[in-house]
Amino acid sequence: MYVCLLVQTLTPAQVRYTLGGVFLGLFLAALDQTVVATALPEITTELEGRAWYAWVTVSYLLFSTIAAPIFGRLTELYARKQVLMGALALFVGGSVLCGLTPEGRGYFWWLVVARGVQGAGGGALFTLAFTTLAWLFPPRERSRWAGLIGAVFGLSAAIGPPLGGLLTETLGWRWVFWINLPLGVIAILLIGRFMPNLPVLGKGHFDWWGALLLAGWVMAWVVGISAFSPRSLVREPAGAILLILSVVLLLLWVRVERRATSPLFDLSYVRVRTFRYAALASFFFGPAFLGGVTFLPLYLQGVLGQSPSQSGLYLLVLTIVSVGATGAVGAWVSRHGRYKPLLLTASSLLGGVFLIAAVYLPVQIAAGVLVVLLAIGGVALAPLQALLSVVAQNDVPAARVGSITSAVLLARQIGSSGGLALLNGLYSYGLTQGSGNLPQGLRWAFTGMAVLSAGLITMTLLLPDVPLRQKRLEEETPA
Repeated sequence: MYVCLLVQTLTPAQVRYTLGGVFLGLFLAALDQTVVATALPEITTELEGRAWYAWVTVSYLLFSTIAAPIFGRLTELYARKQVLMGALALFVGGSVLCGLTPEGRGYFWWLVVARGVQGAGGGALFTLAFTTLAWLFPPRERSRWAGLIGAVFGLSAAIGPPLGGLLTETLGWRWVFWINLPLGVIAILLIGRFMPNLPVLGKGHFDWWGALLLAGWVMAWVVGISAFSPRSLVREPAGAILLILSVVLLLLWVRVERRATSPLFDLSYVRVRTFRYAALASFFFGPAFLGGVTFLPLYLQGVLGQSPSQSGLYLLVLTIVSVGATGAVGAWVSRHGRYKPLLLTASSLLGGVFLIAAVYLPVQIAAGVLVVLLAIGGVALAPLQALLSVVAQNDVPAARVGSITSAVLLARQIGSSGGLALLNGLYSYGLTQGSGNLPQGLRWAFTGMAVLSAGLITMTLLLPDVPLRQKRLEEETPA
């Protein structure tokens, strides 16, 4: 209740500049995943690390996945403002370390470690963006602002690749990291100056055993699953052993969390229907979205014969429509409160587009038809990007909103890493069956995305059809 009264006393300027700092940090973390991908070939050539190319990407993914639930819990036990500024400092510090990578052979591992530090900061910022909205707004009003988070991801996906190419060709690849320094400092200053010192709501101590076991099973999962993808870090037998180890550590983690007096994640919240099915929906949405982003450019360039710039313009259509629809979704839900019809329609549209691509993937297609299909995809992405975390927060107290939000993001990351490995395997199988025929391989990949979308549709169907709360749980629940 104290948080609610405090938030009501904030000036519009405080809210505006606090959100500005949060969204700027989130934008840098999201942009970093796309802008670096364009520069990686140049980086690996200069540092002579082509054989370890995958480690740069997996290091970021691994530590961002681990950091999300840990920082989510830290925000419940310690001052939120300081935790958020610490996450921004961690991301900026990792960017500086990446930019300072020494030249020459043997220093590629410096970059791998630095990307891990950067990834930890990025994963924390993903969680803290949603939790900051939860501190400032009740669920229904929160949906309007959550739409901007989806827009930030869409904008970063659109401008990241061309920006990375421009910086690499003009100023050098180190500038894809240096660009984070001035913008990150601005974000820290905005948070430090305008974000209020919200009180600590959580009680207890930090669960170190839970954090270590979480890091263990996530690390075993991410590295093990990479054995079954093109960017392999270990051989398949070792990958299978790591996946078994991941399951064992996961079961041990569950046992420890059930017995802990102050667990990293309170497993009793799994019984909350909105959280449970929103997290499972994120698990299926992550790889379906990531698969589309990965294989669509390959279709545009490899099958339709478009240049990279032409395919970029078509992807821009997807992004612009998604950003526009995200704003409309947030406004509608903020007014009416209902989310299930939007999520169900969106997941069905997304699954329909993937199913069409799986059954019939043309080697020639009219530009107008392609634009319409991409626009449908953009409309479908908007509710799924904006609402799942807000829905998960709807029926949980403010004291646990950090770990609940991070659990949803963890489910998405775990699903993404495993799902993308599955899609890559289906793509390779299709190529083998089609004697190197690219459309055949892509059809198998889109079949996998259609199956993942079926899981997404099922989870949205199981969500309760109730409106988002107009006030926080503590305010609506009688004492």
